[in-house]
Amino acid sequence: MKKSIVISLLTAACIIGTALCSFASTGIVTTDTLRLRKDASTNASIIALLSMNDKVEILEEKNGWYKVIAGEKEGYVSADYIKVLEETITPEETEAEEETNNTEEEKVENEENSEEVENTENIETTENAESEENTENKEEKVMVKALPAETKIYITPVINSLVTNTLEVESKVEVSSEVNGWSYITSGNIKGWVRTEIIVEKDEEEVEENSSQKIGYISATSINFREEANTSSNIITSLTKNTQVRVLRVEDGWAKIEYNGTKGYVSNKYISDKKVETTSRSAVNRTVKAKTTTNTDSGTDTASQGNATGSEIVAYAKKYLGYKYVYGGSTPSGFDCSGFTSYVFGHFGYSLSRTSSAQASNGKAISKSDLKVGDLICFARSSGSKTVGHVGIYIGGGQFIHAANSRKGVIISNVDGAGFYYVCARRIV
Repeated sequence: MKKSIVISLLTAACIIGTALCSFASTGIVTTDTLRLRKDASTNASIIALLSMNDKVEILEEKNGWYKVIAGEKEGYVSADYIKVLEETITPEETEAEEETNNTEEEKVENEENSEEVENTENIETTENAESEENTENKEEKVMVKALPAETKIYITPVINSLVTNTLEVESKVEVSSEVNGWSYITSGNIKGWVRTEIIVEKDEEEVEENSSQKIGYISATSINFREEANTSSNIITSLTKNTQVRVLRVEDGWAKIEYNGTKGYVSNKYISDKKVETTSRSAVNRTVKAKTTTNTDSGTDTASQGNATGSEIVAYAKKYLGYKYVYGGSTPSGFDCSGFTSYVFGHFGYSLSRTSSAQASNGKAISKSDLKVGDLICFARSSGSKTVGHVGIYIGGGQFIHAANSRKGVIISNVDGAGFYYVCARRIV
């Protein structure tokens, strides 16, 4: 009788042991958004939002709920939306692993004495190598998450939700969670949601340098924008009075600046912190790619004004059909909507503001019925809104060319197409 009981207990122990070995401790989320709650109840407070395919460590099951660890947070999720990943450890694997370990231990013991002297001689060399390696690692670049352009902060992860704040260019952020292409970020005292695709990883030193940069304005009637800090260097283009630039640094009387995504040099004495008062009839500053006369004493130049037709603007814009969309981009390497329009018009000597909302004030206001080829056309992102959030160039026939989004890049669309809500139009040329 006792022998039967002992056999039964041993059998039960084996079954339990097998079950424990084959119990899966990891799972993945199978729905777009899954709430991680403080307790196993739909009335419990939400700790975090999990996304599709997020992995969790399962601690226990309780009335249709899993107690899990997600990242550094612990809580409960509905078991209906977790797929358990099986991680089975078989007795054969355990036995094979033990045999391998025993063999390795014997080998180590046999070789230990013969290696003792050699190891003693190499200790100092190894320590020095490790010290050098640690020093090299300390000198590696520190990468941080940052926003490459001025960015709106939303109260919820929905494009038409309330905007609570705006972060400046090169703001460092910490991401605490991601949901359906949105990230919840913290930057100083500012918290909220931004599109995940906007966030980039950058060298911390570069971010610090860029965040300390300032906005400046050209104070001369016309000045050459050069590749290098000398008057013999190639001219990239000519910048006119009140053209906005980003000042990167100043050295030896030259300012290194960024304009329309291109970096170069101008004489620092013609950079002003504020716009210069002007009686120009046009609200559009013009930059000119034309033959210039150089004043080698001052390092500045004078140039004539440039011209373009609407058809020329459109023809040039169409050269970039199919080019990719990059948030904050304003070069052929990648455009966002306002970066594309400023790049195209800039090619012909017209300097537009950098954001879509600011471009809605450039040039001359015109009615929708008076649209002509080459006009700047402005849209809202939601029906009934008058806030400009997208821009493009009218090409005629009720169509416009624009940098749409990261999936489509530069394309041609109908002015009255779905998803575009006309606000106004501006005549630049």
